[in-house]
Amino acid sequence: MKTIWILAIIFCFGDASVSAQAEVPSDFYFNRALDRQKEGDLKGAIEDYTRAIELDPKDADAYNNRGNVRKNAGDLKGALSDLTKAISLDPGAAAPYINRGNLRKISGDLDGSIEDYSMAVTLEPRETPGYYNRGNAFREKKLWKEAIADLSKVIELNPAHWRAQLNLGRALTIRGDPAKAVNILTRAAELAPNSKEVLLARSEAYRLLNKTALARQDADLAARLSGQ
Repeated sequence: MKTIWILAIIFCFGDASVSAQAEVPSDFYFNRALDRQKEGDLKGAIEDYTRAIELDPKDADAYNNRGNVRKNAGDLKGALSDLTKAISLDPGAAAPYINRGNLRKISGDLDGSIEDYSMAVTLEPRETPGYYNRGNAFREKKLWKEAIADLSKVIELNPAHWRAQLNLGRALTIRGDPAKAVNILTRAAELAPNSKEVLLARSEAYRLLNKTALARQDADLAARLSGQ
């Protein structure tokens, strides 16, 4: 856990002047990088994380965070290097695996992303991010059985996770079980009543069940929410 930084100033008195030397710990730069990251100052955040790493080369959190900022700044190669370094420094932490999995996914490496998400699941089997992200990667690969299993696990761990319900409903619809999809998507709609995505997904499930009036009702409401 990061500590609050303390600025230590050493005064050296001479005959004609007073000089000050500031010893700034790595946490100062790390915390300032967090602030800059929240403010959208990606360049400043990268600079501060870099300084923190120079002062503490074994700071896995700094590598992990800099990797995420570099990804957002479009430096995918640098981001991959940072996240891989974070994993090597702290292989027992799930977050860098999730982040590297996300990076690999947007880079088109779905198999690599699934490997990373699977490691996160192994490290944190009672947490949802690994299952959720892996389930979505399975969806992209059209591995419906695996996707349904992972997204169902997310809902088991967190029944209020409406996005997992949305994506599970979509997978069930494509897999050929629109009736079950409607049940799941109705729960998602209760949690996120203004979600156009949920309404359109349920509309499609209703359509496949030949419930035309209900399908049109959801589609019309989604259109109104879109301002159309």
